[in-house]
Amino acid sequence: MTPTQMISCVLHGMLLLLPATSFSISQHRNRHPHTAFLFDSKNTKATSPSSLGVTATSIDDGTGTLVHDLQAELNGEDLGLCHGILHASGVRRLGDLKGLTDEDIRNMGADSFDRRNIQRVMKDLNGQFGTQSADGDIGTQEDPQAHPANKLLTTSVDGAFDNNNKILQRFEAVREQEFCIEPICLEHDVFKGRLFTVDQCEQINRMAEYHAYSKLGVIGGGWTNEMYTLTAQHIQCKEIIGMIPTTKNVFRQLFRELYELFPNRIRRGSIVFESDGEPHLVKYNGRVKGTAPHTDNSEFVYITVNVVLSAEDEYTGGGTYITELDQTIRLEQGEMLIHLGDLEHSGAEITSGVRRILIAFLACEWEDEALNEEKVEFSRENM
Repeated sequence: MTPTQMISCVLHGMLLLLPATSFSISQHRNRHPHTAFLFDSKNTKATSPSSLGVTATSIDDGTGTLVHDLQAELNGEDLGLCHGILHASGVRRLGDLKGLTDEDIRNMGADSFDRRNIQRVMKDLNGQFGTQSADGDIGTQEDPQAHPANKLLTTSVDGAFDNNNKILQRFEAVREQEFCIEPICLEHDVFKGRLFTVDQCEQINRMAEYHAYSKLGVIGGGWTNEMYTLTAQHIQCKEIIGMIPTTKNVFRQLFRELYELFPNRIRRGSIVFESDGEPHLVKYNGRVKGTAPHTDNSEFVYITVNVVLSAEDEYTGGGTYITELDQTIRLEQGEMLIHLGDLEHSGAEITSGVRRILIAFLACEWEDEALNEEKVEFSRENM
């Protein structure tokens, strides 16, 4: 027997010693590459509530044991992007949604679009829609797409930003974003305004979650901390396909607006993102007890733009406390807070739900040369 044949026999014998019921995630990937990463529940037979009329999807591991495919059921209910947060909340099959409460959904991290869909499926599972009455009449099942607020937003560069990114015809003017900037405190250069519309916020949230979902199982992919488990999670917009081109024109217009906001104080053409990691997204949940007073430490005086991406009913608490003003500033979805990075501030406690924000640190050159001097002790590397 040749050495190659001997190695082949040894490997074959090792495979025969493996447990017959073993079914790995990599095996599932090979058999079902379209379902991405599966957190499976072994030795469970898939069942599906008859009220939904959904045929449950199971995988035979080769020994007659059915492995429940939660991902396929979620895909069938347009909840495919929610696999991570639902699994982290203890959901192993679609029927487990019956045991969730509205507070559970609020705290798990689903965005407003997915939250409405989860609640719809919960109601269906609990027989609140499409049920048969005592006299035999079948109730009418509510169509979630019948409400304007539930319209499906794309995860591509098209959608809510179409008017900002469209190819212009000759002599056609660029559509200007309405920022509506107003001062909160001129003495300390604190302003508020609106950077995005509600639909634009929803699209950004969907693009971020789609990216995070596509990076499941990839080390360093998606949100920087373990997905949906830690309190603060970050993701750079450049990592999200289409995010920078989608928002580019809005930020370009904002930069022009900032020169007018600081008249004769910022050198024209000097405003840029502080680094290629800007802007970035942050997601907090109700376990966050706020952040300590701090400055957005940098060796230079730069500008901070903080935008709320969550709807008001998605969280409670939150806001930015400005020490010099002794005031907590709370914003609506799409509104932004503008202040200088050396202004001390802190994040107010989030008592429930999930708060999503976009943060952009902007570098600039000031007409006052004293503000352009480097202060190494305040650099992020030294803090």
